[in-house]
Amino acid sequence: MTEKRFDGRAAIVTGGALGIGGGTARRLAADGAKVLIVDVVKDAAEANSKRIRDAGGTAITMVGDVSQESVAKAMVERAVNEFGRLDFLVQNAYGGGADRAGSAVEVKHESWRSGMDLLVTALYLGAKYAVPAMEESGSAPGFTPGTWTGAGLRHGSPPNMNVGRIVNLSSVHGLLQAPRSLIYEAGKAAVIGLTRQMAIDFGPLGITVNAIAPGHIVTERGEAMWGEVGNEPGFKLFELQYPVRRTGVPEDIANGIAFLCSDEASFITGVVLPIDGGLSIQLQENIVMDVKDFVVENPGLRTHFDQGRGTSRH
Repeated sequence: MTEKRFDGRAAIVTGGALGIGGGTARRLAADGAKVLIVDVVKDAAEANSKRIRDAGGTAITMVGDVSQESVAKAMVERAVNEFGRLDFLVQNAYGGGADRAGSAVEVKHESWRSGMDLLVTALYLGAKYAVPAMEESGSAPGFTPGTWTGAGLRHGSPPNMNVGRIVNLSSVHGLLQAPRSLIYEAGKAAVIGLTRQMAIDFGPLGITVNAIAPGHIVTERGEAMWGEVGNEPGFKLFELQYPVRRTGVPEDIANGIAFLCSDEASFITGVVLPIDGGLSIQLQENIVMDVKDFVVENPGLRTHFDQGRGTSRH
């Protein structure tokens, strides 16, 4: 049997039933990791877990809201009890809604609290319980740091390395703001600050902490929304905004997460990695003119944002 790069390692993927989380759970499992999928959608989580097992991987599910401390604690305990260790924590879970759209004047206080609980508090809670479990698990199975000489003035014992990986999901919305999206934009920006702080705090333990900033990713739900509301010219309008001339799929993000979890990424921490097809690097004046021309040429275009604008996010 061919050895896989994550053999012997264990992962938790929150929001791992569908979309980015679903693709990530499948990718980590395909690379040999044992995966605990945590989600509020029981049927979809179990279906993805079964899909992983049918492909020869190892996956189990747990239903719960990760913004609740009891769930965060329980998911770590479940992973350690089932798999014997914990190596990776991918924090992806989020659920939007019309009540979370709007400016500071429009958003209700309870919506702010519930949105920030899922976007930010859940990530704090996940790390709070996962980090001690990773530290107790120790370096990844089979990892040896090698001879601690050369490449600089090294002395004494080597530092802790390859003990754990935390990957938090931010968004291009954490880098660039959209109108009337206070909760999502503020939350995803906070994820970046939280990631950097955790990288500083947990680096000495051998745990790296990074964030991913996805662009427009067409998930299962997104594809259904496009089919219901959008049309081909509307979708082409979205693709036109990306230098690579396409929007993303969950596998694009899963590939980046898998790299950040790998041994090859052991010297990368505190980074916010945009996986956005170049969306966030463009000078806006030029793309606006291209988009204007396309809209004029396609007056009947429809996008899935035309229905319930401000509630759908990358």
